[in-house]
Amino acid sequence: MFFLKIRKEGNMPTGLKRITIGLALFVGFALLIPSLLQAQPQRMSVEERVKMLKGSLKLTDEQSNKITTILEDMREEMTTAVKDIRDNPDSMKAIRREMMKKTDESIKSVLTEEQAKKYDTMMKERRPRMGRRTQ
Repeated sequence: MFFLKIRKEGNMPTGLKRITIGLALFVGFALLIPSLLQAQPQRMSVEERVKMLKGSLKLTDEQSNKITTILEDMREEMTTAVKDIRDNPDSMKAIRREMMKKTDESIKSVLTEEQAKKYDTMMKERRPRMGRRTQ
């Protein structure tokens, strides 16, 4: 009996339980909402992209350095090109498409024939996912 009495006294009142659970749920959702709002994946940095390509295509250090330069130059050109036409989504898409094509050609010029084929395959798999992000 004494055990039951202590246990009863240790119980939290029902109203306080509800408030605690409600507060915990509120805090949980408050922490979850920002990540849900960022549903669109972030673009890879130049370093991340080169690292991914190096692993997938078995790039040499020289190839990695050249591709890093190509991607950095492309990013600078892209920033400059879209600065004036931010209000025109169709023009931005056209410029992005053209610059991606130019970048792909530059990257493939650094690769061996076998690496270039594998790169084309990788890009064909990625294009549909990338297209959904820009819509």
